[in-house]
Parts: sequence; structure tokens; C-alpha cells
Amino acid sequence: MSTKLRVVRWIAFVTGALLIAIGILHDVVNIRGLQRAAAKGDVAERLMPQLVANIASAGIALALPGLLLMLVAPGLAKGQRLARRIALGIGMFFVLGGIAGYLWQPVPAVFMFSALGALICVPLILWRADFSAD
Repeated sequence: MSTKLRVVRWIAFVTGALLIAIGILHDVVNIRGLQRAAAKGDVAERLMPQLVANIASAGIALALPGLLLMLVAPGLAKGQRLARRIALGIGMFFVLGGIAGYLWQPVPAVFMFSALGALICVPLILWRADFSAD
């Protein structure tokens, strides 16, 4: 296993763990905030179940790509092309999602997702010749 492939595996594993943590944190913070808003009367009580389900789905949508990155990390270390394609797809999803999020709501913090996506994509693109095993 080359040093480049070890770096790619490490990046995928750490980024995946970070995405899972962000997804869980998203759910905890936003559901508690929603409960406080409902208690103050800022949000109608009848909307709570739907809003909680939406927040939970969004957190899962952040955590699932992270889990997939962690699952393909061993394949990246072996130089598997399929693992590279999956990781590259996840990285591009976050790059484009961060850009689209910024265009929709210009808050600089959404570029964090583009940075995470770029962190995944750049080594996979630069070292694509190292991925030849199937």
C-alpha cells in the first residue's frame, strides 16, 4: 500500500467521521431549538412532528455519506476504482451542495461543506493513477 493511498484512506475515514458528527450535532441542536421555540409559542405545536421529522432527515442526510466514506476507506487504501468513484461522488456532492447553498442563502459558513468535499476530491483527482485495482 502506497503512502498516497494511506493518506486518501485517512482523509476519507476522518472526513466520514466528521460528517457523521455534524449530522448528529445538527439533529441535537436543531430539535432542541425547535422545542424551545414551540414552548415559547413561536412555532405551532401541531407542526412539531413534521418539523422534527424534517430535521432528523436532514441530519441523517449528512451522516449517511459520512458512513459511506468510512465504509469505502479500506477500498481506497487498496486502490480500488469503485471505492474512488464512490468517494469522488460524495465529495462532488458536498462541493456542489456548498456552492448551491451559498447561492441560495449567502452565508459563508455553508462553504464548509464545499471545503469538506474538496478535501475528499483533490487527492482522489491528483492521485487517480494509483487507483487501478478492481
